[in-house]
Amino acid sequence: MRGIKRKLIWTVFIAYCLFVLYLTVFSRQPGHGKMDLRFMWSYREYFAGNPARKKDVIQNLQNILFFVPFGLFHPVKKWQAVIVTGFLFSLGIELVQYFGGYGLAELDDLLCNTLGAVIGFLVWMLIRDPQG
Repeated sequence: MRGIKRKLIWTVFIAYCLFVLYLTVFSRQPGHGKMDLRFMWSYREYFAGNPARKKDVIQNLQNILFFVPFGLFHPVKKWQAVIVTGFLFSLGIELVQYFGGYGLAELDDLLCNTLGAVIGFLVWMLIRDPQG
């Protein structure tokens, strides 16, 4: 039974990763690569009084939520593995978006995606051991 459960976890995790790649890269038309390396720029501009940045702040929050399943379904249940692979997976997406011209590669996306993976892992920890 343990082997079946492990295979199911890996299958769900890989399917989720392919879904993320489809939405962030493969469903888009290539163009010119753009990059924004400003740290949390949308939050700073929004809280400085620019209401037009609200949509960007919401998008950052959506990026966090979008990566929660990464940590929740990660087959290696060690926080270090979740952080490193979440960061590297997100970095890979951002680099492909930049060099392939599939979207705007942002530092904030990298940070929010990694944070989402960590939150997903923490949710898994709470589900697994609600007392601890």
